[in-house]
Amino acid sequence: MKSLRHFIVEQTEEGASRQIKHLTHVEDRPLQTGEKGFSHAFKSLSAAADHIKKGKKTSELTTKYDGSPAIVYGHHPKTGKFFVASKSAFNKTPKINYTPEDIEKNHGHAPGLVEKLKDALTHLKKIAPKEGVFQGDLMFSQKDVVHNPNGSASFTPNTITYSAHGLEAQHVKKAKVGIVVHTQYNGRNLADMKASPDITHKFKASPDVWNKPPIHDAGIANFSPKDQLTFNKHMEAAQKIHTEHGKHIYNITEPHGGEGGHLATYINQTVRNESKPTAQGLQQHILDKSQAAQDKLKTAAKAQEKQRGAQAEVSYIQKNRDAYDNLLKMHQHLASAKNVLVHTLNQHPGTLSHHIEGKETHPEGYVVTHKNEPTKLVNRAEFSRANLMKVRKPNANV
Repeated sequence: MKSLRHFIVEQTEEGASRQIKHLTHVEDRPLQTGEKGFSHAFKSLSAAADHIKKGKKTSELTTKYDGSPAIVYGHHPKTGKFFVASKSAFNKTPKINYTPEDIEKNHGHAPGLVEKLKDALTHLKKIAPKEGVFQGDLMFSQKDVVHNPNGSASFTPNTITYSAHGLEAQHVKKAKVGIVVHTQYNGRNLADMKASPDITHKFKASPDVWNKPPIHDAGIANFSPKDQLTFNKHMEAAQKIHTEHGKHIYNITEPHGGEGGHLATYINQTVRNESKPTAQGLQQHILDKSQAAQDKLKTAAKAQEKQRGAQAEVSYIQKNRDAYDNLLKMHQHLASAKNVLVHTLNQHPGTLSHHIEGKETHPEGYVVTHKNEPTKLVNRAEFSRANLMKVRKPNANV
């Protein structure tokens, strides 16, 4: 008979995403990597708060832009030739594009991506330093820009519609492409390059490229004493759970952790339906996923096996309910602390205005880098829910 862990691993693998990995939500780190995740989350939030209090303007805290697709480009460290790529540049078998023909060969199954990569290949070389590899989010090609009657210029690369005004709008209207470069890669071999938020190379200027730096000026935001008190309260509550129950809850809940685990998919569900995460809710989530999987199976024997696995998981969670509830309470405190920081940073959203389906909103979020590892700070009730509920553009991130 298969063990509980076997069923858990098996079902996690079936539900695991095949898409390219994204930045981790800061509050999700303890759910994914236990004690190590909590430590990174706590220190990242503390570093971001300190950054805001000191009014810094560095690559340690940047605005997260809702661009698509991700573009890796620059001069190849081996050949010296200019190239563009999607994130597949770092695959075991990389897809590197030096010519339009390369793009057709590597990505011909995704015509939307082909068009964007060709635009990037033609125009990003106009701003690229003579050496270096970079990554950014493509914000628009020329045909994507809407010229508004009020003189502003708008573009919608993904969920958020961005609008530029004044002189910036004029630049956007003339540009052939727009990009936000957030990462520089360092190393002699593409496969071994290390990512860094510090862009040390200087980009050239070109009217054909709107190149938006992501660094956020925290000096303009007012981190009020009241907000600092609220932030500290939630941080202390999360730390208390970690100190009193951490080792136990991380060991107990580990079978459902990881990026593709049930805890991760359950949290996304609670964002969609605006519910509070609980152990009971997680149990129902597992049963619902299992039932959906059973409905697709062709034999009763396999369906029964799937059902037994789900029931074993539910029984395990019920037996260890306190551990799961404590982990999810910690998650909520970290999320609440994060939301205080996001609210503070949103006081100065930058030079662009933001809308989702015509409704004014804030930036997607922010990115804090701790020990050279970035983590995203996003108000999930505002942005992530809209992003999860929308129908994504075809071929956007292939």
